[in-house]
Amino acid sequence: MAINRAAMKALPIQGYLDYKGIDYTTEHNRVRLVDHDSCVINTDKNVFFWNSKQLSGDLGDFIAAYEDVTPKEAWVRWSEFGRHYNGQDETDKDKYQAPTRQNDYKFNWQRWRTAQTTNNSENYLVNERGFDATFVQRLANADFIKQGKPRQDRQTKEWQKPAILFPWHDENDQVVGLDQQGTEVNFEKYGKRGTQKKVAAGSDTHYGYNFRTGNGADQLIVFESPIDALSYAQMHFTEPANKNTTFLSLSGTDHQKVLSQLDRMKQLNGHLPKQLVLATDNDLAGFKAAAPFDMLQFEGMKNSRQIPTQGKDWNDQLKAHDPAIKTLTMDENQQQLAALETFTQQAKPAAKATSQAIDDKQVAAQPQRKTREQRRDDRKGKSRERNEEIIKDALTRVQNYQNDPKEVQQYLDFVAQGQNYSPRNTLLIYGQRQDATIVMGYKQFAERGIQVNKGEKGMKIYGAPNNLQSIVTPEGDRVYWRDATAEQRQQAKAGDLETRTVKHYPIETVFDVKQTNAKLDDLPKLLPDRPVNLATDQSSEHLETVYQTLKKYAQDEQHARVVDQDQGAIKFLADHKPMTSHGVAKGATAINRQKPDEPTIILRPDLPVTDRIATLAHEMGHTALHQQSDDKIPNGVQELQAEMTSYVVLKNVGVEPGDISEKYMSDWTNHLKEFSDLKEKSPNLITDVTRASTSITNYLSDRLTNGQQITNARRAVPNIQPTAVQMATNQVTQDQANETKTRGQAR
Repeated sequence: MAINRAAMKALPIQGYLDYKGIDYTTEHNRVRLVDHDSCVINTDKNVFFWNSKQLSGDLGDFIAAYEDVTPKEAWVRWSEFGRHYNGQDETDKDKYQAPTRQNDYKFNWQRWRTAQTTNNSENYLVNERGFDATFVQRLANADFIKQGKPRQDRQTKEWQKPAILFPWHDENDQVVGLDQQGTEVNFEKYGKRGTQKKVAAGSDTHYGYNFRTGNGADQLIVFESPIDALSYAQMHFTEPANKNTTFLSLSGTDHQKVLSQLDRMKQLNGHLPKQLVLATDNDLAGFKAAAPFDMLQFEGMKNSRQIPTQGKDWNDQLKAHDPAIKTLTMDENQQQLAALETFTQQAKPAAKATSQAIDDKQVAAQPQRKTREQRRDDRKGKSRERNEEIIKDALTRVQNYQNDPKEVQQYLDFVAQGQNYSPRNTLLIYGQRQDATIVMGYKQFAERGIQVNKGEKGMKIYGAPNNLQSIVTPEGDRVYWRDATAEQRQQAKAGDLETRTVKHYPIETVFDVKQTNAKLDDLPKLLPDRPVNLATDQSSEHLETVYQTLKKYAQDEQHARVVDQDQGAIKFLADHKPMTSHGVAKGATAINRQKPDEPTIILRPDLPVTDRIATLAHEMGHTALHQQSDDKIPNGVQELQAEMTSYVVLKNVGVEPGDISEKYMSDWTNHLKEFSDLKEKSPNLITDVTRASTSITNYLSDRLTNGQQITNARRAVPNIQPTAVQMATNQVTQDQANETKTRGQAR
């Protein structure tokens, strides 16, 4: 059967992004990848341009480049998508069709709405980009920068801060295009750049953002972005001697703009500039952008290359307060480019070659060829080593997160989802993928009719332990049963050789739901089955059920007596706890030194049920973590751990801290320094919190049943409005947070 190549080329790249779950942002008639923000898809022409790699083409080319596969494998994946796409309804396909335009849209500066002030733009350039305030003020006064109007995000409906506008002027000083630089910093939405960055629709691509000193005729310096050009200018063009220079931003790496600018300068000045400086970024894309000018040299004009000595671009150098410049000849640029390309191309093959060389040496050293089983064991061993390294790196990252209150809060939010992983595996998952939500193994997803996308890189965790039997030889060596000889096994069975059993934790691979083809309708059945969700159900019955279940956990699992109806509790708390701004403290944990294993949690009898839930959760944190307290752990750190445990439990049952999150962060910040100072204990402190809170939430999930379970569909409804109970519990938890600094254990 003949292949319809035209139909294959017509398959939308944007549709493939949705099919594979690849994140992107939308910019008029273009979409930009979040994880590789120099990769842009023109949805009108259905082609992609990957500026940093100097690649472009159709969907097949995109698959080969993005997924790093051969053209043959790319064709297979392209065809698979084609079958999927052609099986969709026409209404689903319509959103990928480019709108019909009678005439190409042309940029019109008169239609742009700009603000009367540039305060927001100036603040961004000074505070985020490191510019001098006086320099920025001069730019604004000279209309080198303008400020757009605040806009509403089409998807979230949230109002965004106004963007900075960098107008492109032609030789007649008319604005023929512009760059838009967002000032809303959001790394989750905009990827590693953190802000939105795009060229206005219809801009004349023969031009770019440009400005000059003097008449601009003697030198042309080329940059990749307006901010790079301005960073360079602030550092190096403050002296009067630096005159007659034109600055040009390419808004990318298109060398054709340089040729167009040179042509205009020759017509305007009667000659080419004496010097052309390629000041593009200090990376592979920057060297590629400068490369054509090794051959494109004109008489009377010297071409050279300049790169920053700090960071990738000139704004990095500005923020480093280092004005140094490294100047290269074009020959040196080509040599550096060749070295970078060779390194990029050979990095993976070199790693494989190194591994193969090691194998070859091992084989050469052996008088006999290894058996299939031995080679299999070797592969397993190497795979285990690689996976152990991944796990080690993940745990190191999590330990580093412990010093940042925001990271701690994000980690605890992940724990609160209640996915029933061990504390160690919870840390590993978060350390490898902070945005993980629903995590399962390949087979677990498959059992639910969901397929992990091809090419996805999984996370490594420890599986359930296996009991491995080993034999101890007369020489004292340990040999696993699988590796023992028949004679050794026989001797072991007869009792002549000692046997031992050890636990072995296999390393398994899991994936996040975003790495699968799961649809919105699939999510409810994947969510952890939270029996009661106070965020969606404010019934007094559910509130009381949650409290009584927490109380039962304290009694059954922690062997703690919960006193919540004793009128003498108020006097006890008044005598043993400092007064707060709200009066007598709400609760305390008392430990009888003669029976330290049987603590007593004392709550005021006049507390409403919401207060009892919040206060009991905090005191249970103390009981779980500090029943046998180590005196070397400061009281402030103990309070921090108890508050973290309470935070996870409350969020698990649907009590959202909301506005008090910042209060939590303030209190946590005060104690995280103590936390990190306990170097020999700090890896275990966050693990202990994970273990304690997970034990409580698992207990809740197992016991909150009997018809009181909230349905999956109900939990999956987005944008639930805060209920009266939520607002009440927020106030309760606010009160509790206010007491954190003064709350201690009565001993």
